[in-house]
Amino acid sequence: MADYFKAELLKQKHSFNNIIIWLIPVINIIISMILMGPQFIQTASYNWWYVLFLPFTFTYISASIIKKERKYNFHGLFGITQNKMQLWLVKVGTATVYLFLSCLIFSLFTLLCGVTINQQIPVINNLAASAVLFLTFAWQIPFLMFITLKLNMFISVIVSIFCSLFLACIYGAGSWWWIPFAIPVRLMCPIIKVLPNGLLMEADSPLGHSNVILPGIIITVILYLAVTAVTAKLFEKQEV
Repeated sequence: MADYFKAELLKQKHSFNNIIIWLIPVINIIISMILMGPQFIQTASYNWWYVLFLPFTFTYISASIIKKERKYNFHGLFGITQNKMQLWLVKVGTATVYLFLSCLIFSLFTLLCGVTINQQIPVINNLAASAVLFLTFAWQIPFLMFITLKLNMFISVIVSIFCSLFLACIYGAGSWWWIPFAIPVRLMCPIIKVLPNGLLMEADSPLGHSNVILPGIIITVILYLAVTAVTAKLFEKQEV
């Protein structure tokens, strides 16, 4: 399986995925600077990141990993190995690595903005926010890859952005925050002190309680494992 994983990463070597993981964070920060000004560079960047730019980035990467081989119905890969589940797990793992890199690069960029422009978010909170976003968004990778497999890349991007932009903002601040799409937005409230609508959170806001962080992470990690296992089993039935 390690050889398949190395081969999958090698296939991505000259792909746009290696550009998008740093290009989108830069675009995000520039837009935040223009719209909100330097005094809100970090909080605005994070808010745009988790409601729009991050969902687009990892959905594009996840879908692109599937799109090309879906076009030829995985004919070449199925000729190499009969273990279809293993192939699916490798692709999910590759997309997960890219999600991690996207979150890490964005975190480093926002840390740099804090040093050079204006620091609103403490360093430890900044790093924690990106780590939590990685953990709470990862479950969508196998889900969106499977949508791409059965439908197309465009549909998976629309589903991801709609759920992250609308469902998350609607339910993230309420009692239904545990809905998987809303969890990342809700967990950002106590970590970076920003509300789902992008406004800074007041000091006495009930959304500032950190008791939702661990349950939110547990829910999404379990969901990542479950969705990966289910989609891998369904992929096993994929015909050439």
